[in-house]
Amino acid sequence: MTKTIENLFAILHYSVNTIIIILFISFYGKVKQEKAFLAIALYCLIDSILNLTSKYVGLGFTLRLYIWSTFTFVEYLIFTLIIWQSIKNLSIKRMIIYASAAFIVFTTIYNIATNFRRIDSIPIGVETILILVFSFYFLYEQMNDTSSLFIYSKYQFWIIIGFMIYLAGSFFVFILANFMGAGLLQQYWIMTNAIYAIMIVLFAISFFVYDKGNKTNIHKNLRPYLN
Repeated sequence: MTKTIENLFAILHYSVNTIIIILFISFYGKVKQEKAFLAIALYCLIDSILNLTSKYVGLGFTLRLYIWSTFTFVEYLIFTLIIWQSIKNLSIKRMIIYASAAFIVFTTIYNIATNFRRIDSIPIGVETILILVFSFYFLYEQMNDTSSLFIYSKYQFWIIIGFMIYLAGSFFVFILANFMGAGLLQQYWIMTNAIYAIMIVLFAISFFVYDKGNKTNIHKNLRPYLN
């Protein structure tokens, strides 16, 4: 029964990734100017390729570990780039660059010097804390932005809330993964797949929010000015 549920959530994982790729292709003409949409589409594509490769290609255990530790870099850079572009404060943007450089140096040294059993828990933990801090600042900045009445009317809001839900929701599973028994880890891994699916659904909403915002702006521009 547990194996069946695990397989269903694995299929869900691949399916939601595919949905984002399809949405990106479908909305390409409208979203091609926004790098955030390209970034999340690439993220979903890379995630699917790595998952399928790990599952069906006979890679050695050590090689799989290094592939997934490299994906931590990719995930961090994609998430941070989207947040960085969404923040207006130049001082904070510079701080994000410095923090990111320090994270890359730390993670590289950690992965070379440490023999982790399953996943790179410590770098993932640091990544989660950094992304959450950046995300909270984005929300703070948006709440103090008088040019926009509704924070949820911006597509970036939905993407970044997705980051926060996924990273916060799976934080303890990733941190404790190297200390759990295989059976217990499998059970909790199902939960991380469910949380991942929620993040992807929020990514999907961002496409429609952006499209709706564009249509509203077009209608405003076409409205005649009457004296």
